[in-house]
Amino acid sequence: MASHTRRHSIPTTATSHPNDPIPSEPKNIPQRSLQPEQPEQTSPRSSGESIIWSGTSSESEAPLTPNTDAEPQIDELVDKLQQLPTAALNFDAPEKAQRGRRASTTLITESADDIRRLLGDGETATKLISQCCGGGCCLLNTLAPDNAEPGFEPVVIPDNQAFRSLNLRLGPLGLATELTNTTPLPPVNLSFEPISPSEPKHVSTVHKEPPQYVQPHPPYQVYSAPVYHARELTKPGAEKRTFHFDLDVTDYPDEGGVDFKVGGAVGICPPNAPEIVDELFDILCIPKFVRDKPVLLKTKTGRWPTIWGDDQARELVTTRRELLTWCADLQSTPPTKNLLRLIAEYAGAPNEKKILTYLSSAQGQAAFCDLRTSSHITIAQLLSAFPSSKPPLPNLLSVLQQLMPRFYSLSNDPHISSERPSLPGNRRLIEMAVTIHETPDWHKDGATRTGVGSGYMERIAQSFIGAENEGIDPRAILDLRVPMFRGLMANPLSRQFGGEGPMVLIGAGVGMAPFRGFILNRLKNANCANKIWLIQGVRDSMVDELYSGELGDHEAEIKKVVQSRKNKPGKSEAKYVQDEVRLQADIVWFVINALDGRIFVCGSSKGMGEGVESALVDVVMQKGGMCEAEAKEFWNKKKDDGQYIAETW
Repeated sequence: MASHTRRHSIPTTATSHPNDPIPSEPKNIPQRSLQPEQPEQTSPRSSGESIIWSGTSSESEAPLTPNTDAEPQIDELVDKLQQLPTAALNFDAPEKAQRGRRASTTLITESADDIRRLLGDGETATKLISQCCGGGCCLLNTLAPDNAEPGFEPVVIPDNQAFRSLNLRLGPLGLATELTNTTPLPPVNLSFEPISPSEPKHVSTVHKEPPQYVQPHPPYQVYSAPVYHARELTKPGAEKRTFHFDLDVTDYPDEGGVDFKVGGAVGICPPNAPEIVDELFDILCIPKFVRDKPVLLKTKTGRWPTIWGDDQARELVTTRRELLTWCADLQSTPPTKNLLRLIAEYAGAPNEKKILTYLSSAQGQAAFCDLRTSSHITIAQLLSAFPSSKPPLPNLLSVLQQLMPRFYSLSNDPHISSERPSLPGNRRLIEMAVTIHETPDWHKDGATRTGVGSGYMERIAQSFIGAENEGIDPRAILDLRVPMFRGLMANPLSRQFGGEGPMVLIGAGVGMAPFRGFILNRLKNANCANKIWLIQGVRDSMVDELYSGELGDHEAEIKKVVQSRKNKPGKSEAKYVQDEVRLQADIVWFVINALDGRIFVCGSSKGMGEGVESALVDVVMQKGGMCEAEAKEFWNKKKDDGQYIAETW
């Protein structure tokens, strides 16, 4: 038998007999009995109501996360970088406290070992390079120190908070420094023209719903789904706030028989926050009376301002506010060289023009990569850092990225929600959970701003909850709506959910959301009621656990909650989901070898996803007597067979 040595041994517990290779169904598992529905009580507690579950079933569809074979890419990259000249970055500026970075540009030598040390191994290194714009091009043509040259006149660094927040490391840069391979000035792809008197009057609904030309997949439009209910799932003190939403899709248009499915996803089209849009208008000095004035937009090519429309020239009536609110990404994509080159073109101050040109040149490649891989930068932040530049709005819109939908997995079985006894008028609901993403805000130290999608959903939730707290019926008075469409991309969770075999669900954070729908679906079916196990990771179960008490009468028997927070009474160190996976080795081994058995993993790929995969390899090595390579191949085969399904991000 192949030798096998693992970093983590499988403990011997009531649910883990590491030296027993026979995959047998765990003993002493309580039997779930089906109870008749009680009319006075409801199904999922998604409208602030308590729940009593009975029953179990199967089915499912959201964005596909492609698997990446990292090793060959790293080898190819190392071979490529070995041919490059040594790069040196000379940073004279003192180190300053910086915001967290996703990656950094680092001094390396010609040694392949040094390159590997910098990049690391596996998928993490691949991701680092994919975030960088050129796969190693930052090592080329870095600016040579020239501050000792006669007549060297250094560039004066802009003295403002926005520029300091960029944490740029420019190295020695003078006003006369020669720059090569500068990005050409990007073409202007659109224009604003006056509206013909014969055109019908344009009525803007910019603060309520997107313009009709924002289409997810022609000929269908974005559907503005009424918010039936919203509530906060996490409690005060939670590291990340998470909200639950019920969206009414009773009147969602028919799309050829395609339906919402358990484990599926919906696309949400979020707008930029009004204050973000107004801030950009103010920076560009666009008068207030112009911002909402109807104009004829003419584009030359491309899909913009639709989402996935045809690539073609367009003429449509809109307003500048509509375009900045619904169509242009103002805060969630890294700056491009085209954007920096455009800002440089309109910069009136010589020092600002030089810095921007440097960032879009070959010599500034390392600084540009470092800028792109830092915390997300808003367009307003970038323009505020170089206040002498006021590019025309058509030019700016020509280089900005499209504001794209955000996909959220359903946290219910849509058919169960539609069966609530208290739901009036045969309404049909879909449910989802949204965790609020926050990043540092450059305006003020210690301040944060929310992501485009999660921030928008939080504003909706707070409006709904605030009205309820004041005794107002939000559905009748506020008429809150969320622009959404049925997800087109096949979510692995949705595609593979089904059958009557046993399953293990492994998730952390909001990755728990789609599993709620799985469990509620399964508990409708007596044949499946005894064959589901949930391992859920949270930071602190008192404040972070999602959907606690909402998984049926036997929740405690099918669920294991793992807390990662340290310094709890009687707890010496943090515990993570992967630790519980090893403790449940017998169940994992039984399920993955059972007929139609499946293991689902959902959550963040960094940390949780990698840790769980390592734990699953440990289980197979120990229980199956395999070496590490054989265990990895075992799980790869199970992926191909649809028995091991991981949806991580």
